[in-house]
Amino acid sequence: MKSRLSSIISVIILFLFLSTINAQHKKDNLESMYVTIITLHGVEGADFDEWLKIEKEYFDKVTSKIDIIVGHEVLVRYFSNGLQEIKVINVFKTWSDIEYVNEIREEFIQKAWPNEVDRKAFFQKQNSFYTNYHSDEIYVTTNLSKLMPASEKESLKNPMIYYIDTNILSDRDNKDAYKLYEEYLNAVVYKNSYIKAYHPFRHYWGADSREFLEIYVVNSLSNLEKAREMDQTLFELYMPDKAKRKEFMSVYHSTVSFHKDGLYKNVPALSK
Repeated sequence: MKSRLSSIISVIILFLFLSTINAQHKKDNLESMYVTIITLHGVEGADFDEWLKIEKEYFDKVTSKIDIIVGHEVLVRYFSNGLQEIKVINVFKTWSDIEYVNEIREEFIQKAWPNEVDRKAFFQKQNSFYTNYHSDEIYVTTNLSKLMPASEKESLKNPMIYYIDTNILSDRDNKDAYKLYEEYLNAVVYKNSYIKAYHPFRHYWGADSREFLEIYVVNSLSNLEKAREMDQTLFELYMPDKAKRKEFMSVYHSTVSFHKDGLYKNVPALSK
């Protein structure tokens, strides 16, 4: 009996192998990493504490022990008391690690629940929290991230706020927009002390190849608003002329057809 996540990841890997068998991947590219994001949905009325208890057991016995998973977060919708939407994020150094992870995961599962009856009972209970509806995406990190120091992350006890902005890029190729994007990051985002981390992800595999994700991490909802205010202050300091700022942002946003966003919080007990 496998967990729903293990089964989903197996399907992803099989599909990718079949669809990209002739493609060449930079498996040892240390400048970027691969990020898998699985979006799940809890059944109506699911108890959060019971869900967390069983997921914590799985995390401690399996996920936390898999060294090739270099980062792991579980996010839930901020304005929801239940499990309306859950995002499971895993970070891998190489493509081969994604292909290999299920084999390692299965070894830890067998060690954690050697008795088949116990193993089946555990995963039946775990799967009972989720509906069959899910979506899967794979992204590649860029070298423009703002990372939270590992020591600071490890000391966190309260949930962090994750603002996820999904940009749908247009077909218009504007190199000036990318230059301004980097310029804005250096002048504003990197200097904003309220933004604890910033993660831009390029789409690699999934439903919409136009996606470009930007994930902003702050330590409270009030600080998210303060971060937005600080963005404006820093931008005005960097570019005092209002007309130039307007022209700058017009070009900056020219390659985005539209965007959608969401507000989440992480589950510290399931963070790696």
